[in-house]
Amino acid sequence: MSKDFPIFAELLRKNFDAMSATELYFVDVDVNVMWDYYLSAYPEGENPISRERAEHDCSCCKNFIRNVGNIVSLETGVKTTIWDIPNLPYPYDMVAQKMNDYILTFKTKNVYRSSECTQGQGSNTEQTDNGPITWHHFQVKIPSDKVRGEIPTFHSSLESAAKVFERGLNEITIDSLQTIQDLIADKNLYRGAEHSRTISAFKSLVQEYSKLNSDESRNTFVWKNIMSPSARFRNTVIGTLGVDLSDGKGLDDAVRMFESKVAPENYKRPKSLITKAMIQDAVQTLQDNGLESSLSRRFARLQDVSVNNVLFVDNTVKAKMKDGIEGLLMEEVKPAKVNLDNAREIGIEQFMATILPKARSIDMLVKNKHDGNFVSLTSPNEADTNSLFKWDNDFAWSYDGDIADSSIARRVAKAGGRVKGAKMRVSLAWFNYDDLDIHVYEPCGNHISFNNKSGKLDVDMNVGSCGSRKAVENVSWMNTPSDGKYIVKVDNYTKRESIDVGFELEVECNGQVSNYQYGKIVGKSVKSLTLTVKNGIIVEIVSDKNVTGSSAISQNKWGVTTETLVKVNTMMYSPNYWDENVVGNKHWFFMLDGCLNPDSTRGIYNEFLNSDLEKHRKVFEILGDKTKCPVSDSQLSGLGFSSTKKDDVTVLVKTETKTQPYKIVF
Repeated sequence: MSKDFPIFAELLRKNFDAMSATELYFVDVDVNVMWDYYLSAYPEGENPISRERAEHDCSCCKNFIRNVGNIVSLETGVKTTIWDIPNLPYPYDMVAQKMNDYILTFKTKNVYRSSECTQGQGSNTEQTDNGPITWHHFQVKIPSDKVRGEIPTFHSSLESAAKVFERGLNEITIDSLQTIQDLIADKNLYRGAEHSRTISAFKSLVQEYSKLNSDESRNTFVWKNIMSPSARFRNTVIGTLGVDLSDGKGLDDAVRMFESKVAPENYKRPKSLITKAMIQDAVQTLQDNGLESSLSRRFARLQDVSVNNVLFVDNTVKAKMKDGIEGLLMEEVKPAKVNLDNAREIGIEQFMATILPKARSIDMLVKNKHDGNFVSLTSPNEADTNSLFKWDNDFAWSYDGDIADSSIARRVAKAGGRVKGAKMRVSLAWFNYDDLDIHVYEPCGNHISFNNKSGKLDVDMNVGSCGSRKAVENVSWMNTPSDGKYIVKVDNYTKRESIDVGFELEVECNGQVSNYQYGKIVGKSVKSLTLTVKNGIIVEIVSDKNVTGSSAISQNKWGVTTETLVKVNTMMYSPNYWDENVVGNKHWFFMLDGCLNPDSTRGIYNEFLNSDLEKHRKVFEILGDKTKCPVSDSQLSGLGFSSTKKDDVTVLVKTETKTQPYKIVF
């Protein structure tokens, strides 16, 4: 054998060792044909016959080339063969070059694994009549990480993965993956955050793959990344969402299918979903109607509102209003002490018709029960913008908590619970699909629960699969409650979610309303409140250390001290009833002196949108949350009362001749 063959074998071994530091693959070539090609690669006369066959045609090298000759590396993203060896002596330089070019014509087929720790044989000595002959062969040692059993099963698994991977790269669009990322970022995909890294990793692969322009480069890309977890992305639960969105399935339907796989059986979406296309369509409508500038909103100020759109304005602030009347400053007279318990009951319409026209000043008794009545007036940043709303001005309003009307009692009444006429009431409210249960232990030892309603537990929600995210339970005493201690506990009978956890409790007795909150995940039982009743009245409420809230003791909210009289600066209808507008439900706003909403608030609600924008409701639901009015020291805030809700408030009205308290009923 040629004295230079050992050089060839040694350099090939070194090249194999260097390539083995990374993953190895093999190409889809017939190994028997490859062997024949190897023999034919020798120039004529450079593979002499030794006895019966060519010198290089030995069984040892034949097995080596069949097992190793088609190995490649894809580390750089370009296929590299074990035959890519520079500086070989002749004729092995020509053999290696031909083999390199030949192997590169075939597609990568699978990841290389061997059942043997060594392939080939370094050398052997043959005893002949003419003395011993040493024959040199190819030989490499296979790294331990590339040696394994059950290779056919391993290869079959990877072939299936490659098909899944390739389909995912070709079928799942970058836009669909971006949509999923947007949903996760906006917390609009239940348990979506768990998949953030997976989505990002697969999206990067799709972006790289989309830049490739040949079958060969795409095939190389698939196998180079086949060991990545992303290779099986298409068949994962989040991957099926990408497939559905890429196939054109509606966003809500696609997400609903995803969430049905990862969420409890009765999970329901808390938010609407939007896509880029929906946003672009909504933006185009805004542009077409000249409404872009109307999106930028703030708290309304006193000088924004015309005196023509108010029902009452205190003379001390009238000059500050738009179109206001200068002067007419009333003298400051400390009112005589008045017993508000003797307030005359009067309907709001009668109050406006007979009392309001004569009023020189109004003070309102803001009680703890009015916690949900706090409201702010909002306006556009720029004057004279086109209106987004159903009425012909661009003013709107927002109640505390970014809702139109807020009250646990109202939710209880809507669910069929007894609120009006109850001598004492304890109501539970929560905001997810868990099945919470209220338990009340009466002084006599009676345990009120879903198992023993005692004629007092009248609302029990989220028991079955058809639940609500605004669930309530209610225990009410229509007769005077017995004296003694009442212990209130809350139990989580069925835990279904880990979002929007906690609960609220509202206690009402003798016109006094107290609210308490628990902000943690509810375990099997949370002792919450102990109520002490004497002579049919709650005289003390003691809350658990993890339960916070307010009692009838004065509290401070938005700069207003509750359970005290607060000056009313101005009174007005809601903007949908200004001028000649009569649109939807009417609200009465009492804007209070020193009342300042300390938080940013929504300036846009879907129920306010004009007909041209209603088709974009899903976009505006999210847009309204992203364009909140920033906190301001100049605003019109106070208490609001809706025509859809029974309510009352006590006011002290001073006229030219007298000072009289009234209980206004809505």
